Amino acid sequence: MIKSIEGVRGIAALLVALYHLKIGSEHFALIRNGYLFVDLFFVLSGFVIAAAYGNSLRNATDLRYFILRRIGRLFPLLVFSTIVFVLGANAIVLVKKLAISSGHAGMLNNPGTLEYLVPSVGEILATLTFTHALGIFDHLILNTPTWSISVEFYTYLLFAVVCMILGGGARIVLLALLSIAGLIISVWASVNIHNCIAEKGCLSLTYDFGLARSIHAFCLGALAYYSSRVLRINVTAVQITVLFTLFMLLALVDHVSVAAFAFPVVFAVMVLSLAKDSGPLADALKPGLFQVLGQRSYSIYLMHMPLLLVFENLTKRATGLVPNVIILVAYVIVLYVISGWTYRLVENPLRDRFNRLATGESVAASGRSA
Repeated sequence: MIKSIEGVRGIAALLVALYHLKIGSEHFALIRNGYLFVDLFFVLSGFVIAAAYGNSLRNATDLRYFILRRIGRLFPLLVFSTIVFVLGANAIVLVKKLAISSGHAGMLNNPGTLEYLVPSVGEILATLTFTHALGIFDHLILNTPTWSISVEFYTYLLFAVVCMILGGGARIVLLALLSIAGLIISVWASVNIHNCIAEKGCLSLTYDFGLARSIHAFCLGALAYYSSRVLRINVTAVQITVLFTLFMLLALVDHVSVAAFAFPVVFAVMVLSLAKDSGPLADALKPGLFQVLGQRSYSIYLMHMPLLLVFENLTKRATGLVPNVIILVAYVIVLYVISGWTYRLVENPLRDRFNRLATGESVAASGRSA
C-alpha cells in the first residue's frame, strides 16, 4: 500500500462530503468545486487497479476472479448505504407527518414534502446491477453519490478486457485513446447538453455521461501507473508544481468553467508523483489521521448522503458563523464515527468474504485446468 495515495483518497472523500453539505462553499473554492474530486477517485482507481491487476488478467478465470473481487469491494456497502438512505428519508417524512398531526407544523422547514420514498422496481434492479448511471434514468436516484460506483464498475470491466487482449505498448496506446475518447465525449456533453460554459459546472456528468467521465480519468490513472515504472521525475518539483496548479485552477474554474477539464490531468500527474511514496506532499499525507480517512474513504463517500438527510435540515436553520461552524464540525465527527462502524461491520468483512469466494473459485479453476 502506498500511504500517500491512501491519504489523498481520504481527503478526496471528505471534500466530496463537504461539497454536498455546502457550508463554506460561498467562501472556499475547494468546497464549492468539490464535485471535481470525484475525478481524483477515478484516477486513483485507475492507478491502483493497473498496479494490482495489470499483469494478472489473462483469461476467463482471471476475469471471474477480478469481477468477484470488484463486486465484493463495491456491492455490499452500495446496497447497505442505499437501504439506510431510503429508510432515513422515510423516517423523516414520518416525523413530519407526526409533527403536523400533533399541531407542530410550524416547526418544519418544508411541511409540504410529505411523500414517502418508495424505490421503483427499475431503480432497485438498476442499483443491484450497477447500471443506474448508464443513461437509464434522466436523474440521479436514491443514494445519489452511488452514480460513480455504477460507472466505475463498468470501467473496471473495460480495463479488464483491454488487459486480456493487449499488452505492452499496444495496451498503453489503447488506454490513451480511450482516455481521449472519454474526454471528447465529456467535453461535448458538458458544453452542448449541460451548457456548462453559461451555467458553470463543466465535467459535472453523472447519470447520463458519467461513464465517459470515468473512463477518461480512470485511464489517466492507469497511464500514470505505467509511466511511474519507466519515468524518473523530480518528485519535489512535480508535487510543488501540482499543488500550485491546483490552487490556480480552483481560483480560475469559477470564472472559466472549462478549466474543470484540466483537473483529471493534474490529478494524474499528482498520483504519478506519489508513486514512490516520497516527496513533501507524500510526507504530508502519511500521518495516521489521513491513513484512517483513506481506509474509511469508501464508507465516507457512500454514507455521507444518508447523514445529510439530518444535517441539511440543520444547515437551513443555521444563521451566522458560529452555528455553521458547529454544524460543520459535528457533521465531520459524526461522519468519521459512522464510516468507522460501516467499515468494520459491513465494508471490510463482506469484502473479505467475496475475496475468499473469488480465491476459492480461482483455485478450483486451476485444479480443473491441471
